This record gives sequence, C-alpha cells and structure tokens, in this order.
Amino acid sequence: VNLDLTKHLTPLGYHFAPDPSSQQVCTIGGNVGNNSGGPHCLAYGVTNAHILAIEVVLADGEIVTLGGLDAEPSGYDLRGVFIGGEGMLGITTKVAVRITPNPSSVRTLLLSFDTPRDAAATVSAVIAAGIVPAAMEVMDQGITIAVENYVNVGYPRDAGAVPLAEVDGLPDGVDIDAQRISDIGREHGATDVRQAASDEERMLLWKGRKTAFGAVAQIAPNYYLHDTVVPRSKLADTLEEVYRIADEHDLAVVNVFHAGDGNLHPLLLFNGQEPGIYDRVHAAGAKIVEASLAAGGVLS
Repeated sequence: VNLDLTKHLTPLGYHFAPDPSSQQVCTIGGNVGNNSGGPHCLAYGVTNAHILAIEVVLADGEIVTLGGLDAEPSGYDLRGVFIGGEGMLGITTKVAVRITPNPSSVRTLLLSFDTPRDAAATVSAVIAAGIVPAAMEVMDQGITIAVENYVNVGYPRDAGAVPLAEVDGLPDGVDIDAQRISDIGREHGATDVRQAASDEERMLLWKGRKTAFGAVAQIAPNYYLHDTVVPRSKLADTLEEVYRIADEHDLAVVNVFHAGDGNLHPLLLFNGQEPGIYDRVHAAGAKIVEASLAAGGVLS
C-alpha cells in the first residue's frame, strides 16, 4: 500500500512522492498501472518519474525487466511505455521505486475565498509568479463542509472555496514563498489566510483533503466523478460551466481538484434509487467532458 511505504521510509528521512488521494488504500502496483498522480505531484511529478525499474510478465509468459537501477538504460524507454498501461501490456510483479528525501522545512497554508472563481484566479497568479508549490488543491463550499464535519480541523464552513497550498524546501525559501502566496491570495480577495501551526494540524488538513470523496456520503449516497485537465487560465470559466451544467440537469455538484495543474474532479451527487436519475447524471457528465475539451483540456 502506497502510504505504508511512506510510513516505513519517513523515519529514515525519505518518502515515496506520488500521493494519490486514495493513498491509504491504493497499491504501488496500482500506481504503476495507472501512472497515478496526487496533490504533491505538482512539484514532484506523477508515478512515472518515481519508478526506476519494473519486473513484468508479458502476455506470452516471458518475464522481463524494464528500466534499470544504476543508470538510465539506452534505447527505447519501455519502462515509461508500460507505466500507465492499465495491465494491457503485461502484469507487474516487482517494482523498484525512486525514493525522495524528506524536505527540511514545510509550510501549509489554508486560504478562504468567497467564490471558486477567486480561488482559481489565485492559483493561476501563484504559478504565474514563478512559484511552484509542492501542492495546491482547492475545495468548494459543499465539499469543505462535508470534510470539516469529518476531520474537525478548522476548515471554514462559510467560505465559497478554500485552496490548500504547501511549499517545502530550505527554511528561508519556504518562508518567502509562503508569504508570497499569502500576499497573492489577499490581492485576489482572500478573506482569511491561515498557516498550519504544527505537523499534526498539517496532517489533519491533508487528511481532510484526501478523504473528501468519502465525506461526500454525508451529502448523497451516490456520486459520479469525472477527471479532466484544463489550462490554469481556464479554470475559473470551466468551473462555472460545471456548476451551470449541473443546474441544467437538476443535479448537485461539488468540486475538489488539483488546482495547481488544472486537474478537475467534479462530483455529481445523486440518489441512485430515483427513477431516471442515471440518464440525467450521464448526460451531465458528458457535457462536463465536452466543456473541458472545449476549454483546451484533455481527459486525464
């Protein structure tokens, strides 16, 4: 399990950088199969960047090793081709991972905004300022309330959207970047900026973000999730289109997403027992995908 590996490595001064929201249950093999991302992949890259070699059983039963431990092998990057193949190219039996040193300093900021548009504009402004946070996530009000009911760490229930930004590295540089993000947030209408005061508070904030999909059960028994990427400059417009599409199909929607790289995760909420509901849900989902593509995005 992904998180078990990081828990084992942390006392030794290292961690496995890819951290999908399903980190508590997803496996390294599954991460390889899906080339999984996660909040901290904004700065550190997705799974492909953290796998040195894999042992694979091909369709004809042949066992091969793709990649290598010592240096970048010559020739085609078959390791990179295989990662993300979802099992279509063979079955992974062993994985050699690249471990990452723990940062010497970390700052985690929670910003509050009246609207998702203001939060999305802040994300674009932070990246445009040349700051690449370790992670930058956004949750809208509906999902924030559900998350706070679960973790009770102080997520603001009255905010229209909350970005969660984290910077890591050397202490002086981290302090500067944290202050710059805070200033940019206030320039874009942040009503509050808070910094985690302890590692415990930081971990609880991230626990809230990473259990957001499960927290949705407080709102509705079913959800339909899409996963698209749009240019950061189109985040705000695409979010508003997602809300409009949900309204048009008489559905509730909440948004929680990897804002730093424009990766959207709109969740259409519904009760599967309602007659005809799946037709509306699927129609709305298709429109959301079309809107993302029209904004210059792709399916992720």
